[in-house]
Amino acid sequence: MKHPQLQLRTTVALLNELGRQMPRLMGYDEAGGKQDFAAWQKKARRKLKELLGFLPAKVKKPKSWLLETEELDEFTREQWALESPLGDHILLYRLVPHQEPRAVMLAFHGHGLYGADFVAGVNRGRPGEQEAIDQCNYDYGVQFARHGYLVYAPCQRGFNQRNDNGVPYGEGWEADAGNSSEPSRCSCVDINSRAILLGTTDIGLRIQDGIGLIDWIKSRPGEKELPLGCVGLSGGGHTTELLAAVEPRIEAASIQGYFCYWTEQIMDVTHCNCNYVPHLLRYFEQDDVCALICPRPLLVTTATNDGVAPVKSFRKAYRALKAIYRDQGVEKNLEQDIFEGGHEFTGRKAFKFFAKHLRKK
Repeated sequence: MKHPQLQLRTTVALLNELGRQMPRLMGYDEAGGKQDFAAWQKKARRKLKELLGFLPAKVKKPKSWLLETEELDEFTREQWALESPLGDHILLYRLVPHQEPRAVMLAFHGHGLYGADFVAGVNRGRPGEQEAIDQCNYDYGVQFARHGYLVYAPCQRGFNQRNDNGVPYGEGWEADAGNSSEPSRCSCVDINSRAILLGTTDIGLRIQDGIGLIDWIKSRPGEKELPLGCVGLSGGGHTTELLAAVEPRIEAASIQGYFCYWTEQIMDVTHCNCNYVPHLLRYFEQDDVCALICPRPLLVTTATNDGVAPVKSFRKAYRALKAIYRDQGVEKNLEQDIFEGGHEFTGRKAFKFFAKHLRKK
């Protein structure tokens, strides 16, 4: 009897192939987005929220506390604590330009020891701090404040003060029981593993925090009338993408160092656990999710040597998303920037992009 040709390859390779072949049940092309865009967006947005696993909110009118104020040359940097929709607390920086703000900008950080500190320009000389800011051009919250934006830079779950493994290099921080001299960069695995058991996700909790933050901003006199934008690098780009997809109050967004195809980003390479949402690729690819931002203005960026958003995959995903914006007659509202460099924020187009699209009514 002739033996079969055995398929002795890795399970990861098998899953990657299945991921590439799998139709997207709620994709723009597959679920009729071109034929009835409004109806598709309504269904797709509802499905995306379901996949992210929003939990019932416990707090409708959050309390807030101003913790610290620091006067700088071009803006005032405040640190606030805000109740999250689930009743714990969000720590955030508020950068207030000395001039009348032109708009509000949400600025989300990515992975790293110090969370929103990078984005808000807080540099205490801690290990690796200046290197990260220089390498990733990471103080983009400061850059937007200098351009006249009122910036909110929240610390995302799993990082810095919200790191479940201890506050890295903060005052009073002590090494863990293993006497490690290096604290964990994040606690995303700890959060997402447990969140999935409850039908939610790490990134879903972050998106709920973002919605709660927008609710608070929109309740504040003098701020609720201002246009609202959103920007983020890497994991901050991930949050920006999903938050803008489900939250129409964001009027323009820039996803930096994240946009491409998930099948060529978090399937081909194992990334941080916070990127993984159960059943996501059965329903959506990134161009489908970003189609939920359309017709609002969107700028996506990557670099020639960006390993998180590979340029080849970025180009393919951008062509697909461009076709969607073209279908809806708003092709001019979608822009890209591919630049020479690595995994970093670029303001080469961002500041002009937001100045164009975030205008006071």
